[in-house]
Amino acid sequence: MVKRRLDTHLALVFGVTVTLALAGIVFLVNNRAAAILEDATGTLFARMAGESRSHIDKSFNSLDLLTQLFAADPQLGSPEIEDRGELIERFRIVMDTMPYTSAIYVGYDNGDFLLLRHLTSDVARRNLGARADAAYLLQSVTNGPGGVEAGFTFLDGALRKVGTLDRPGFSYDPRQRGWYVEAMAKGGPILTQPYRFFATAETGVTIAHRLASGRGVVGIDLSLADLSSELKRMKSTPSSEILIADESGAVIAASSANVATPSSLRSGPAARRAEGPVPPVVPFMLAAVRAHLEGKQADSFSEHGRRWMIHVAPLAVGPWTFGMAVAMPHDEVMAGVRSLVATLGWISLALILFVVVAIRLTARAVSLPLVAIAHEADAIQSFNFKDAPDETHSSVAEIDTLSRAIRNARLTIQRFIEIGRALSAERDPDLLVRRLLEETINLTHSQAGVILLSEDGCKSFIGIVHRRGEPLGAFATIGPFGAGSAGFGGRLVHALARRTVVHLEATETGGDPVLAQLTEGITLGPGEVFRCSVIPLLDRGDETIGGLALLHRTAIEETVSDDSLDLARALSGNAAVAIETTLALKSRKALLDAVIRMVAQAIDAKSPYTNGHCQRVPVLTLGLVRAACETREGPFAGFALSPEEWEAVDVASWLHDCGKLTTAEYVIDKATKLETITDRIHEIRMRFELLKSAAETTYWKGLAEGGDEPALRAERDRTWRELDEEFAFVAECNMGGEFMEPEKIERLKRIAGRRWRRTLDDRLGVSAAERGRRARGSERSLPAEEPLLSDAPHHVIAHFPNQLDALERGRGFTLARPENRLNLGEIYNLSIARGTLTAEERYEINRHITRTIVMLEALPFSGPLTRVPEYAAAHHEHMDGTGYPRSLRRDQMSEVARMMAIADVFEALTAADRPYRKAKTLSEAIRIMGAMKRDNHLDPDLLDLFLTSGLWRDYADHHLRPDQIDEPDIEAVLAIRPAGAPEAAAPATV
Repeated sequence: MVKRRLDTHLALVFGVTVTLALAGIVFLVNNRAAAILEDATGTLFARMAGESRSHIDKSFNSLDLLTQLFAADPQLGSPEIEDRGELIERFRIVMDTMPYTSAIYVGYDNGDFLLLRHLTSDVARRNLGARADAAYLLQSVTNGPGGVEAGFTFLDGALRKVGTLDRPGFSYDPRQRGWYVEAMAKGGPILTQPYRFFATAETGVTIAHRLASGRGVVGIDLSLADLSSELKRMKSTPSSEILIADESGAVIAASSANVATPSSLRSGPAARRAEGPVPPVVPFMLAAVRAHLEGKQADSFSEHGRRWMIHVAPLAVGPWTFGMAVAMPHDEVMAGVRSLVATLGWISLALILFVVVAIRLTARAVSLPLVAIAHEADAIQSFNFKDAPDETHSSVAEIDTLSRAIRNARLTIQRFIEIGRALSAERDPDLLVRRLLEETINLTHSQAGVILLSEDGCKSFIGIVHRRGEPLGAFATIGPFGAGSAGFGGRLVHALARRTVVHLEATETGGDPVLAQLTEGITLGPGEVFRCSVIPLLDRGDETIGGLALLHRTAIEETVSDDSLDLARALSGNAAVAIETTLALKSRKALLDAVIRMVAQAIDAKSPYTNGHCQRVPVLTLGLVRAACETREGPFAGFALSPEEWEAVDVASWLHDCGKLTTAEYVIDKATKLETITDRIHEIRMRFELLKSAAETTYWKGLAEGGDEPALRAERDRTWRELDEEFAFVAECNMGGEFMEPEKIERLKRIAGRRWRRTLDDRLGVSAAERGRRARGSERSLPAEEPLLSDAPHHVIAHFPNQLDALERGRGFTLARPENRLNLGEIYNLSIARGTLTAEERYEINRHITRTIVMLEALPFSGPLTRVPEYAAAHHEHMDGTGYPRSLRRDQMSEVARMMAIADVFEALTAADRPYRKAKTLSEAIRIMGAMKRDNHLDPDLLDLFLTSGLWRDYADHHLRPDQIDEPDIEAVLAIRPAGAPEAAAPATV
């Protein structure tokens, strides 16, 4: 089937129809000319009358609509108008585009008044003495603290001031004018009886409407002279008369101006001279209007032998009804008809072409909105809301209704999808609930609403209340209450138990806190009641996790249907899942945070010497990050973090030392050089004791064999003194120091050369691992001579394969791995030059950072949290690339990683729980950090920010001992230039 566009189809159908109809008319004209002439005369007359009525009706309705629009305009709601110039410009535009409009004005309940009058009438210009270039008169009355200020200003066509009107003693109060009193009393639109305008003495009527705020009245003046002139212009024959009369028979306007002025307003010689003879047809026209309004018909009459045709039609203007009468002499009408008959043949042909074109254009005007509606329907079907067409209007009511319905459906679906996305993306349960409640109230046009959330498995609920029209964020909390609660709260819980939509009568009066919260500030009109619809919120397991209650204000006889809540139920379903998911995410996040802090506390608890380190570093790190975000100048002026990035910083700072979980406690806690699980100095002490006992035995044995007692005693005492001195030296070497001189190491080796006698097997009672290490050497027969101090083969502990070691390979770590995992050799440990750790133990300590990286990178972080390993792993790196574990340089590290390095150093220097050194004072710590800045170990800009922000002082007040707090020389550290920096470099400022 061939498909045509609607406009083409209509043009073809109606074009053919009109063509056939006109052809028939032409054929009938040839046979019945007289009848056609008479019918044509009546048709022409009715058409002229209808056009006249339509024009006036449209103009009056437009003015009535304008008063209603101005009355609803919030800019006119109160006398305190922010921009009077913009308002006066709007008044001018309306008067320029609307005929008959003489003036637009607004009066307020405080006596203020603003009027703009269009000076189109010669009478008005003459009475006001207006200049030739004056197009408008601006009248204003303002009641202020200093009294009443009133004045008249002439404006040209561009609203520029061109003069003033001086009226001494002028007094005008809009509240005393009839249009103001009547409009305030009625509340709706009013039309006054004709009266004389205050300023111009012209006669006219006023259409007025009370402002939506109730604080005043807006009005539009219609000059009867202008309206009558328009009616005169609409006359189709010289003798025709047109008039408009109200229900009482009073003439509102007439094509003969002297007819339109009520006699009560005619006074004075000038007015009488203006009056002329009233056309004789006027009384007949008034009688015809009254007859028509009474339901009777009068369409013709004869006057002095002249036949007149009268057409009366109702004129509905807003709530008012008038009658419009058009009278034409039959002879003048027939003259035109006769001429028409003569040329009917040619006109018929032209009319056919005109009608076809007109039908084509009309059909196109009808079809275009339908095409737009079809496109919008296609967009809805494909969920394409980005390229939405503009709002479509049509003069056909059904098409216009369909267009609005389609558009509303599109907006509803779009809004629903947007709300669904917002609910799905929201991770804060509190914001999610409030967003859901506010959107549901707005979409369902409810007065108020409350979301109930279960706190303990539906035994009790807590509610969040919001009322329509309140600003965003205006929420109140009610509850908790349960099924056993009295009043409206208990009824809500009982309704939720039914697991379906329940409608409740909200009829309780004062005293019920739940209902009082819902209805606060909402007043009922006459014959209205509150009704509440309760919609349960069900999770994926079909369990009730809460409810949504919507408050409606309805008439007593009306009910709330379930169909009207379809959208709310759809929203509640999505919201229940979103709330459940968000609560689960929040619970899991809380669990993750708790686990993170538990790990940090476990690391701190491993050693009394690092207790609190993992909890203090986050304080410094987060404080330094916050200082960088708050600075508005310097190198960090543009530094900012999103909430997710803040979370990454928090996690990284708490887990920056999580690798210490794999570090042996005795290595972390090693306070002396020989300490492992226990301090092996005690074993060496027993060997010295054994040698002293051997010297005692030698003394008694010599006596028993007859030796020289003084010589034997002297030898024994000398040996004891040497052993005491040597043990004291060994014990001193066991304590870690800043430097171990070569002479001390040589003496240590000489002392190690002493021999002691072992008579027991040293492979008995030991672990399998140690027994395996001792098997590396040959087993000696007993008794055996042993060195006092030794580096035996079994003291060396080799590396063992493990998963973490495998994971560390290939990650770019630059830490030099020693040949053995541990070396417990006594001479080797006592010869440590600095501190208490061997190279193997130092590697094991430093290795905590590689283990931290491996452990953190194994966690399934997503989004900004993927930066956690990088943030946590670089706090031992140096800006010059000499740090570990990857020897990164400054430009290879993020700002947060460099901040964490400063936090870790400052905490370590000021910690009072380290076994190997004394806690530093503030001045000592900051001086050391200044040296690290000079050596390019710490970021100079961040260290300057750390010092100038005062973060160190806040930290000291809460975490340092009083004896550590002194006044450091901050300016001296700020003035330090890093190695390699240009001479002109100045200290960074923040």
